[in-house]
Amino acid sequence: MARNDHLLSVGNEALAPMTATMASLTAQIDQLTEVADARSSARLATLKTRMENFTASVTMVGQVKAGKSSIVNILAGHPGLLPSDVNPWTSVVTTLNINTRPPGDTKAKFTFFEQEEWDNLMVGGGRLGELANRAGADDEMEDIRRQIGEMKAKSEERLGKHFDLILGQSHQYDHFDEELIQRYVCLGDEDDPDIDPKTGRFADVTKSAELYMDIPQYPIALKLCDTPGVNDTFMVREQITLRSLRGSEVCVVVLAASQALTTMDMALMRIIAQFENRQIILFVNRIDELSDPVNQVPEIRDRIQDTLKQNNIDTNTSVVFGSALWAEAALTGNPDILTEESRQALNTFYLAAGFGDQAASLDKIWALSGLPDLLLAINERIADGAGARLMDRVRHRARNIASQIRATAVAKNLSEGEGVARDLDGVSPEEAINTVSAEYEKKAAELTNALRDKVLERLKSAEDNFVKRATDSLIAHLEKNGEQGTWQYDPAGLRTLQKAAYFSFARAMRKDAGALYATAAADVEALYHKILGNHLGEFSIEAPIVPRVPPPLGIGRTIALDLQSTWWRRWWQRRKGFEAYAADYTRLIASEANSITKDIEENQIAAVLENVRAILTDFLREQKETLLSISSSADKNPGQTAAAMAGLQPQKSKDEILGDILKDLSNEAA
Repeated sequence: MARNDHLLSVGNEALAPMTATMASLTAQIDQLTEVADARSSARLATLKTRMENFTASVTMVGQVKAGKSSIVNILAGHPGLLPSDVNPWTSVVTTLNINTRPPGDTKAKFTFFEQEEWDNLMVGGGRLGELANRAGADDEMEDIRRQIGEMKAKSEERLGKHFDLILGQSHQYDHFDEELIQRYVCLGDEDDPDIDPKTGRFADVTKSAELYMDIPQYPIALKLCDTPGVNDTFMVREQITLRSLRGSEVCVVVLAASQALTTMDMALMRIIAQFENRQIILFVNRIDELSDPVNQVPEIRDRIQDTLKQNNIDTNTSVVFGSALWAEAALTGNPDILTEESRQALNTFYLAAGFGDQAASLDKIWALSGLPDLLLAINERIADGAGARLMDRVRHRARNIASQIRATAVAKNLSEGEGVARDLDGVSPEEAINTVSAEYEKKAAELTNALRDKVLERLKSAEDNFVKRATDSLIAHLEKNGEQGTWQYDPAGLRTLQKAAYFSFARAMRKDAGALYATAAADVEALYHKILGNHLGEFSIEAPIVPRVPPPLGIGRTIALDLQSTWWRRWWQRRKGFEAYAADYTRLIASEANSITKDIEENQIAAVLENVRAILTDFLREQKETLLSISSSADKNPGQTAAAMAGLQPQKSKDEILGDILKDLSNEAA
């Protein structure tokens, strides 16, 4: 770790309420465990484990050479750990697992492409080859195949006879250092004489790298993911970046101050446009390279706001300016790494911040580097997002478990008396419970099928409408201009329609699943009362929490209509006659639109709907186990009269404990 790693603690104040809530919930769960039976104790232990294993996922994306890896190195307290300032021809995503439990003694794990993935790249040209093939860009495919051949030859030369054996495998180590990491993730740059292109022996075939480390300055576990730039030759990185972003709580977009958003890859803009505002943080790096940072930073901020607005991204998105170089100087305690220009920029900022009458200090350099603001922004989003959702789920489950413990205690006391008189309309408890479970399993299947059909119908309508408008526009262009020049139709309208369909699905899912969960909980609660009569006192079973709908990242992936390369002009030049243009274009645009719909369906909608069913299934299974246990306990002495039952009460001490805990859990939720 760096010499001044205590600086990494700045910004932790945003997590204090969350960690305090975790501690309080842990204490309440411990209290519940003291009065719980074995089954409930196991469930409570699972809740504690869930809190202990809480890990917030933060993904870094951005332009090539914007300084993503440098920022990750600073956040990890290891300047220089991951290769930076190089342009690797690779697709490696590197994840730093901070304060998590590694598998065994593993400190580093490098996973290689599967044979199928490698074949898709080597034979089909990856995602770019797929798009070129769909568009009939034969000349472009020849260029792709040539580059693939060069890449494959270099890979086989590096790995020799081990090449075919390594695919689909992984290498694990009980240590890591810069040299080991470079061997797997950095090919080097043949145009840079200071970088050995033979450094990364395995980098061609390495898909992901995972490192495990402990940083005591961070109060929670973090998964910090460093992605390659998305503008690679075969668009493999875009696919891998999208995969990394799914499930990420925070997306930090790293830009270079000299280029900021003005020349930012449109592919990156499309991706981040799908996130919720609070999930995105823009970090504008390398302000130390600006000639007049104090005046230029506000100008850059204005340009960023304009670009965000043009791309339908919320202009309230958090923007942080800073310098990884300044941060490294503070963290290592070595200001000598600063260039003369960087020193001058720092002095200018120092005076502008009102520090002119104060002696220079590493703490102030750290503050001016922007890293404390970045850490604070990340931690606020973790606390407000994944942290808050986890606390809600744990608190909710704990209240239901407390109610189940109470019902079990009542049943036990009643069974030790003269038994229980049930009101189950002549059926056995097991039959009654099974009937409710089967009914709601069926309703969940019907609901999810209906939601799926409706959203797919709307997505198909969006496709059809877009294809018709685009084709009509093409024909109008041809009628006006003939076959001269090229024409292209912006697919932004398609994405707008698809996004609207997806969010309509999200609203319907929350409403309908919430209603289904509520009636299921009410019917389950009624079973408790039917089995145990009026002995439960204040008693309730809460409905499960409706799952969160993740952002539709698949909408942001590149399609053929986004490409402004030579193949588009070639596509145009090869067609003659209005009918050929219209028919071929309709096929192309329909295929591209459908590819997005398919991605949304398979990677977003299917997962959400499966989660809807799984949550209800787990809820019903847990309640069924408790109800059957209660019924079994009550069966020992059936037939007690109402008069005899009136005098029976659960143990006073346990009842008081449960009442107090339930009150505390409810107060915290409020």
